[in-house]
Amino acid sequence: MERTVYSLFELNALIKSLISQSFPSAIWVAAEIAELKCNQKGHCYLELIEKDGDRSIAQSRATIWSYDYRNLSRTFEKATGESLRAGMKVLFLVSVNFHELYGLSFTVRDVDPAYTLGEMALRKKEVIERLTEEGIIGLNKALPLPLVPQRVAVISSPTAAGYGDFFNQLDHNPYGYKFIHVLFPAVMQGQEAESSIISALKQIHGSRSSFDVVAIIRGGGSAIDLSCFDCYPLASFAAKFPLPVITGIGHEKDDSVMDIVAHTRLKTPTAVAEFLISGLRSFEENVEEIRDRVLAYTQRLMTDAGYRLDDLGRRLTFVPARTLDVQRHKLLMLEKDLGISAKQMIRKESERLRAMEQAVRHLDPTNVLRRGYSITRYKGKVLKDASSLKKWAVIETRLRRGAVTSIVHEKKEVEKDGKKQAGDLLPGFE
Repeated sequence: MERTVYSLFELNALIKSLISQSFPSAIWVAAEIAELKCNQKGHCYLELIEKDGDRSIAQSRATIWSYDYRNLSRTFEKATGESLRAGMKVLFLVSVNFHELYGLSFTVRDVDPAYTLGEMALRKKEVIERLTEEGIIGLNKALPLPLVPQRVAVISSPTAAGYGDFFNQLDHNPYGYKFIHVLFPAVMQGQEAESSIISALKQIHGSRSSFDVVAIIRGGGSAIDLSCFDCYPLASFAAKFPLPVITGIGHEKDDSVMDIVAHTRLKTPTAVAEFLISGLRSFEENVEEIRDRVLAYTQRLMTDAGYRLDDLGRRLTFVPARTLDVQRHKLLMLEKDLGISAKQMIRKESERLRAMEQAVRHLDPTNVLRRGYSITRYKGKVLKDASSLKKWAVIETRLRRGAVTSIVHEKKEVEKDGKKQAGDLLPGFE
């Protein structure tokens, strides 16, 4: 049989001809930038990829010549607030080229910034829906704020202007309150930001008993610059964190996913500092109010006793000497009783203050867990009645050490005070 044999050059020339016929004009291509390098002449060389999950399923080279790159990069940065970089999903207008020696490549003619911003918005929506379905989006918001939020774990870049504003505001507050703030340095933008912030949260988790709250702060930035705060792993970790998380990461218009799952969202690092200061001020005002009530009550006792002494003094003017001695003795006893009553009142109010403080400590969920109890939540809310649960519902039980996620397999009716109630959940562990 006669065979048709092509030389390599002839085959590549044929492929080039077919590609030129198939793509006579530029086309739009959506891809992710895997690598971007610019040489001294200003030409930009890119490696474009497409992924299916974590697996790359397509890859190709692209070039933006220096003249076009200057205009395209300026347009893209003006629209998004960020330069073209690795990790971005982009929509390029490209000419498809095939060279007999260098193979297939693209020449970039234009870029659509709206596609990149749209991809970010879609990813954010998907993350919010996933957190909602898992029932963890409101977990951190359900944590009680401490009465005195004085020990603060701070996640920030140590060189960020926002961090300097934050601790200056705390340390020079007008009331002279003393704050303990410990910095856990992290990268706050770019590809490394997500893993860096999670690493800082893990360090804080290891010494969580030393802190009252966590503050995540930075000085603002563009939508793409702050896109790391819309990632699921970081948002999920923060939502389930055992300490209240307060954010001040600089979004002026829209909340990031991190802002949504955080206990308290504030616009700037300075606003976070003012919020913490207001917490201490509120506690001090409550103490001052109790003190004023004690003093006012004591003053009323002293005033009433003074009126009684004056009345007795007037009566003593008209009584015999023996009666005078008797009344003088009564006066002395009354003065003694008055002193005792005032001290007892002060002691009573002091004990009340201590009881209030002790009650607050006993009501602290952490102390409840230490006494052997557990807290069960369903869809982010504390579970008090099992009747609302259905089979296969996912519940989370928090113990003194760690937490258990369970799936309801069966419910049984139990007797309590002569009435049947749903109970005895049979969990299946994940």
